[in-house]
Amino acid sequence: MWPAVALLLPLFQPAPVRVLFLVGGDYHDYDEAPRVLADALRKKMAGAVPIEFHITKDLHLLRAEELSKFDLLMLNLCQQTELSDRQKEGLLGAVRGGLPLVALHCTFWCFQSWPEFHRLLGAFVPGHARFGPMCVEAADASNPVVSRLPFTFELTDEPYLVDRRDPSMHVLIRTCKTYEKRDSAEPEVWTKTYSKGRVFAMTFGHDQRSQQDPNYIELLSSGILWALGRGK
Repeated sequence: MWPAVALLLPLFQPAPVRVLFLVGGDYHDYDEAPRVLADALRKKMAGAVPIEFHITKDLHLLRAEELSKFDLLMLNLCQQTELSDRQKEGLLGAVRGGLPLVALHCTFWCFQSWPEFHRLLGAFVPGHARFGPMCVEAADASNPVVSRLPFTFELTDEPYLVDRRDPSMHVLIRTCKTYEKRDSAEPEVWTKTYSKGRVFAMTFGHDQRSQQDPNYIELLSSGILWALGRGK
């Protein structure tokens, strides 16, 4: 009996989450860093959900027929490329229909001629304060996405200045200080919805040093689970 049961066990393993990880642009490492980050996330999330990353710079995959092949979309871009109507419609339609979206770092500066993109993300980032040690703190310490993190922690990164803030965004992490000529602390991590789609937004992660910080990996993996509907 036991050998038969053992043979059946693989049939009950959950299917891996298929992630389209779109990267590319200027000012950042979009070659080695995404592979290193994906590997760290696979290891971190192995006990919660198996995950497969398809890492590419091909923006043509934003078309509806391509996005339908994936369970989650991650964007880590830094470019002002003009997207086609099919790409725009594909992205908006997929997220409206329930495709989870995780947006990282310079993505919030991208596609400035397309206002709906920033409504999708929840904000627009025109620039950042000086790169260096950056203190952030929990804006909602009881939220499951951040509950396993220290209330405050430090990264060496770029404090993003966040404009056009969607009133519906739920801020999870903010800067510990207010920057010059700004009215309040900057939201750096938030969640929101876009019709049926869950959007997890995280602005830091400039380089591998930041991306491999244990707090960054903890936060991003929890954010992915939230976007997938596997976190509260």
